[in-house]
Amino acid sequence: MKKLTVWALLATLVVAGSAFAAPGQVRANATFPTGAPATTNNDDSCDIGVAPAATLLLPYFEVDINNRNGENTLFTITNTSRLEYVAHITLWTDYSFPVIDFNVFLTGYDVQSLSLYDIIALGQIAPPLGTGFGRPGSPEGAFSTDDANPLVNQNTCTNLPSRLDAAYMNRLQRAFTTGAVPGIGTSGPASISCAAGTGGSGPGSNNRRPGTANAIGYATIDVAAVCGTALPSDPGYFVGPRAEALFDNVLIGDYQQVNSAQNFAQGNPMVHIRAIPEGGATGVAVPTNFDRTFYSRYQSAANPRADRRQPLPSQFAARYINGGTGAFETFYKIWREGDVDAANVTCATARNNITSVTEFVTFDDRENAAGAAPDQGPISPAPINEFALPETGLYAFGATAGTFPEVANANNGWVYMNLDNDEADTIASQNWVVVSMRAEGRYSVDFDAAWLGNGCSPAAAESRVNAGPGGAIIGPAPNETPNLP
Repeated sequence: MKKLTVWALLATLVVAGSAFAAPGQVRANATFPTGAPATTNNDDSCDIGVAPAATLLLPYFEVDINNRNGENTLFTITNTSRLEYVAHITLWTDYSFPVIDFNVFLTGYDVQSLSLYDIIALGQIAPPLGTGFGRPGSPEGAFSTDDANPLVNQNTCTNLPSRLDAAYMNRLQRAFTTGAVPGIGTSGPASISCAAGTGGSGPGSNNRRPGTANAIGYATIDVAAVCGTALPSDPGYFVGPRAEALFDNVLIGDYQQVNSAQNFAQGNPMVHIRAIPEGGATGVAVPTNFDRTFYSRYQSAANPRADRRQPLPSQFAARYINGGTGAFETFYKIWREGDVDAANVTCATARNNITSVTEFVTFDDRENAAGAAPDQGPISPAPINEFALPETGLYAFGATAGTFPEVANANNGWVYMNLDNDEADTIASQNWVVVSMRAEGRYSVDFDAAWLGNGCSPAAAESRVNAGPGGAIIGPAPNETPNLP
């Protein structure tokens, strides 16, 4: 698929704006902020927490495009700086295919909320007044107008569209519900199948709720210098003369997943991924000694970690409560690092539907354990079964789910998840887990699972539960100091 015929058209959608304008030249006279981290030579630099960040990850979204009162996901982006910035948003399918990107212009101390039902079902990205530079929808407050941000090209954000046309709406709806991504315009292919049995609905996968065909995917939000058209999967997005991404840790964000018809709602902070070292102009390659960064799978060999973003962990401890007097239900929203073959992602190279998992171990509240791991040990690619999860999904814990092992007669405990994708290297792949609980048919809550090691912890082998006496011991993982040769 040629980027010029489909990707360029796809990427032209910018929140509230036209993306056919060239990104333009960004002023590069800024320096690193005083006191900014200048090295990753400490294990804390890999710790993920809720703090102003350069990238936000919405690890899972779900939208019932046929029912306004059904499942919907909303998210909010906040700029904690007095200077203006651009939030570059990309929506990805659950098989790691970037379907659409757009921009939100943030004035100083700005807050912008978006509804994915409005975007996917109605084609409305922004309010009619828009969010572009100088637009009535983006008024500047008294404390955010002292200085213009020298890193941001405001002129690229003056004419951002607020609505999508029918062709883009059809593309979004089909991509996120069926995985068939229609082309845009007469020069594009009619349909691109990005995943057989799309969205993880193939054999052994249960990430879709029974009886639903909702739109499912995940989102990334990057701080940027222009309202541009590049994708995070483009090697030149972070470094080079037409780079767009910035490295300032200024964004915070949260999400709410709401189902009015069922009286359920959950909310949680998004995953906050910091740039280290932070600051500086676009396009500048600054060395970082992380073994792997959040976007490194898309980087060129010349600048393999140009995004400088913290890597995510692979080992988690996730609580469960199932049954009991409160009729508890536990689900896990799991995001995983995609397995790509090339820097420029196409349907042929977005193949994380065959990305394996090392193991699951379930403990009850009496410390009994049950384990499950691939029958033949770590293998890559994995067979298409419950150990080959797509990049994002919702997974039920319980007797009918089949993904997680269960201890007999237990309704309370926790699950150890080693989500490393079993590649031959010793660097663990990236993942994130959100625990989503419901009770009494009317209460619900989301919270992050605890990570047992950070993004610098090495890959862990199968535990003794699954591998026998020679296996690894489950417990907190070493948070090693990054140290590239």
